Amino acid sequence: MPHEHHQWLADLNRSIVESHERDQEIARRQGQRTGHRVESRWDEVLRDWLPPQYEIGKRKYLLLETEDGPPLTQETDLVVFHPHYPEKLRVKESVLASGVAAAFSSRRTVDRQDIKNAYEEAIILRRGMEIRDATKEKDYLVPPVFFGLLGESHEWKAPGSDPKENIKSATTDFDRDLVMSPREGLDFICIADLGAWSRLSIVVTERFLRENQQLAPWLGFASGTSGIESLVVTGLRHDYQQQNLSPLTNFVGSLWGKLAINDPTLKPFADGLRITNTTDALGSFPMRSFRFADMATPEIAARYRNHGNYHY
Repeated sequence: MPHEHHQWLADLNRSIVESHERDQEIARRQGQRTGHRVESRWDEVLRDWLPPQYEIGKRKYLLLETEDGPPLTQETDLVVFHPHYPEKLRVKESVLASGVAAAFSSRRTVDRQDIKNAYEEAIILRRGMEIRDATKEKDYLVPPVFFGLLGESHEWKAPGSDPKENIKSATTDFDRDLVMSPREGLDFICIADLGAWSRLSIVVTERFLRENQQLAPWLGFASGTSGIESLVVTGLRHDYQQQNLSPLTNFVGSLWGKLAINDPTLKPFADGLRITNTTDALGSFPMRSFRFADMATPEIAARYRNHGNYHY
């Protein structure tokens, strides 16, 4: 069943793509100015489709919390403030990372290096923030600040290029080589003329593995474990076979779902978007596997070993 708000988002998606095409010539002459125009378009998308209490800031440095790393991030194109963050602090050049719900890098055209840079920015941010509650497994698996890469288009335009496969290859490599825990990985990629990707992390419990012993050898090989210990598998999911939704529709639905994990007051509308299929329910992702006990604590892993599988 088609839903009217899908068309609203599809129309907005089309306007971003058309703006990108108009800007091609301008970009060759005034690259910096065009970059700020791209940023402003995504700023407008976030302002229009997030709750009014989630204000957007531009070009901010995020002040980190840990003592064994950098004191702040690189300049971040767009940040989404938590409603509780003091209004007077929002205008400062540097803002506390704990006052930010999500952050984004925006690009006119995305290439592999942009994806790597976004992963590295996400990792610095998460490693610079302490676990919020050491007794909750969610806080070991879900970042306190989500991070995404937003683009109008991409660089893989040559005949024979497969841009989606290139993104799949890049994210597989960076999840394997850069990411040390599920909470560190890039959460979103949205490219207006191509598609949207969002992170899925699944806890595969010991109970599930006992009940599905045919999977144990494969999961054990993939994760370097015995195949009977609880695992976390994570990656950027995308429907590579078919995409019925515009990239922006998919991204907005996914963003609301992620934000609602850390802010339950958003859950009613996030559930409404999910129920009306405002994000792909299907799709595949290259799986990076971790032992659950290594990602959380052995005590938390023991507490959940007899649960069914669940995901974030």
